[in-house]
Amino acid sequence: MSLFATGVCVIAFNRSEDQGGGAISAMTINSLVSVSLDPMLLCWSLQNGASQYAEYLAAEKFTFSILGEDQQMLARRYAARGDSALNAADFDHTDGGLPVIKGALAHFECSRWETYPAGDHTMILGEVQAMGHSSENSSALGFFEGRFCAIKP
Repeated sequence: MSLFATGVCVIAFNRSEDQGGGAISAMTINSLVSVSLDPMLLCWSLQNGASQYAEYLAAEKFTFSILGEDQQMLARRYAARGDSALNAADFDHTDGGLPVIKGALAHFECSRWETYPAGDHTMILGEVQAMGHSSENSSALGFFEGRFCAIKP
């Protein structure tokens, strides 16, 4: 599958009170898939062995921030296990109060729609509630053959 080029984004949510309320959880992913336009649904795959599996599975609202070519450092930061590298200064908040990466090409604010077991992963579908994009025209950050790359328009 390393020969299948993908985009790179960060999924993020605000932790609930019993998870350390007010804090942000964020993870780099390259499994984002558009599933449906009516309703608008997005899907991502969460590894069952992820260090924060339970927290991500329980998140009722979350965002996807599509990273630009110049945001490779952020992609690496949020690919680390746990929240040890989290930097609150990397985030803005949507009108709905959800965290999004500053300067991302676009973002989608979602409510959890459904989850499905899929081998060693769990597929999580989110219904898009709101979205936005950067006014800057930039290339997207991609992932191909185990390395980051630019996806140019």
